[in-house]
Amino acid sequence: MATQFTLEDIGRAHRGVTKETVREYLQNLHGLGVVSYATHISDGSSDYFDSNGNKLSSIAVHEHYEISGESSRESARQAIEAHGRGETDYFAFSRQLAAAGVCTWVMDPVSLTCTYYSKSGEKLLQDDV
Repeated sequence: MATQFTLEDIGRAHRGVTKETVREYLQNLHGLGVVSYATHISDGSSDYFDSNGNKLSSIAVHEHYEISGESSRESARQAIEAHGRGETDYFAFSRQLAAAGVCTWVMDPVSLTCTYYSKSGEKLLQDDV
C-alpha cells in the first residue's frame, strides 16, 4: 500500500527550513501523515513512514560517507552543537556524524525528537527539537 504523501509533498515542506522553523517543519510533515523518518548518514537518503508502516524512500543526496565502527557520544554531541550554532553545513555535519559512528538519525514529528543511532542500532543521543 502506498503512503498518502509524496516526495514532492515532503520537498515542499522542507524548503526554507531553518533551526528556528524545524518544529514547524515537523508539524507540517505530521500533517501530511509522516509519523517518523530516518535519515541514513552514509548517503543522506531518508525513509519516511506513515501510521500504517508504509515507507517512502528518497534517493541519496551526497557521496558515500563511511560510518566509523566506533561510536563516540561526545563527538556526536559536539557535531550536533556546532551544527546548531551554524558552524557547519549539512554535508560537513553528516561527515562529522559518520566519523562519530552515527549511522542514522530518526526524526519523530509526533514527539518532536531527533534520535541518533550507531551501526549496531544503539541509541547514542536523543534531542528535543
